[in-house]
Amino acid sequence: MKRSILTLLMALVGSTPTSAASFVSEMNNWVGQQLSTDNSSTFSYFFLLVGGLAASLLPCVYPLYPITVNILKTRGDATKKALHPMVYFLGIVTMYLCFGIIAGTTGGAFNEVLRYPFTNLLIAIVLVLLGLSSAELLNISFFSGSSGDTRQKGALGTFLMGLSAGLLSSACVGPVVVSILIGIASNTTSISLASVFSASLKLFVFGVGVGAPFLLLGVLGAKLPKAGKWMKYVQYAFAALIIYFSYGYLEKGLLGYGFQESTVFATAAGAFILVLAMYHLQKDDLFPHQKMRNALFTLAAVVGALILFRSFAPQPSATQSSIASTVGNSVEQKGNLTWYTDKEAAYDAAKKQGKLVFLDFHGNWCTNCKSFQKLTQEDPELNEALQSAVLYKIYDTSEEFENYKEDSRFPELKVGLPFFVITDTDGNMLYKTNDYQKTEEIAMFLSE
Repeated sequence: MKRSILTLLMALVGSTPTSAASFVSEMNNWVGQQLSTDNSSTFSYFFLLVGGLAASLLPCVYPLYPITVNILKTRGDATKKALHPMVYFLGIVTMYLCFGIIAGTTGGAFNEVLRYPFTNLLIAIVLVLLGLSSAELLNISFFSGSSGDTRQKGALGTFLMGLSAGLLSSACVGPVVVSILIGIASNTTSISLASVFSASLKLFVFGVGVGAPFLLLGVLGAKLPKAGKWMKYVQYAFAALIIYFSYGYLEKGLLGYGFQESTVFATAAGAFILVLAMYHLQKDDLFPHQKMRNALFTLAAVVGALILFRSFAPQPSATQSSIASTVGNSVEQKGNLTWYTDKEAAYDAAKKQGKLVFLDFHGNWCTNCKSFQKLTQEDPELNEALQSAVLYKIYDTSEEFENYKEDSRFPELKVGLPFFVITDTDGNMLYKTNDYQKTEEIAMFLSE
């Protein structure tokens, strides 16, 4: 039920947790309305532009702008120093425009693709290659900025670098991007040209906000730090940052393929040691990019051999697998918390005990899902609140997950995980969030 502005202000200043929670819920609904594709008001686009500007000021994004501008200006001649920064900016906003087109034409299912392990591994590989290229340890031809016949290739490389930067910054400001995609996903019943255009324009405006400081520095000539030897170290730091982001995608991909969480880091460390060893074992007269290329081919050969070995290794019989899957398939014990994995059993228990039901939509590939699982044991307030409710975990591989995803109340599931819902014993939704760090808010609703 909608409330007046006066009611919202009273909820804000109210002394009870219920009033504060109601205000937060109303504000979340208001934000969702601004992001929805059926809202084409000027204010909604201004809201997104300001959101993009705010995202560009995050400490994980803003420090990279002046450094990247200085590097890109060296790719053009003295009369066209603004060319590459402008092309780079266009690459950034184009990436966000593509996000909008994909989201608009698929009903906000862009992040649905990221659920597949192969997609995450592919993104991880691309980011690693970009990081090595940024550190000048790998020669990717279209990133060349030399003069002569390769000038167009250099501009194309700059544009592709901008596209990559848009993808990388979206990972850094992920919660904001996810919120925008949620607004688009809420309008999935009918896909029209108008809705696709609105979705594309909204994310384009957000991308303009993210890239605006870069545009001001690189094209309009704002004062930049003086170049020096220190830029080489910053260049390596930037490369390390890109590779660092690749680890997150690598982790999601390996978890999706059944790796244990404890072995993911060991796998990445082993690959790093192998590449480092092969790099230094080669002749010194080779160029760095040649040595790195050979080291990467060696790693690829080792990975390929392991895949072949795994494909020919004996697999558990179907009978053994079926027996393993039926053991404890309705209840999981995590520390002092009992999680139901069967909907009927969970709601039967809730009705008998007169408790609320806490739904945790979970994916084994989802790192934030696993972070929340740790918080359920490490956060005393959250742990105590969860003990007062019936806990129901829905894995993304289950049939019930697909049923919930088609529920118009939960468009967030068409964007990604994690996602949490609190309902009464009849399944009526009382609260929902996709932010696993809102433990105080979750505990407050469960304790009412």
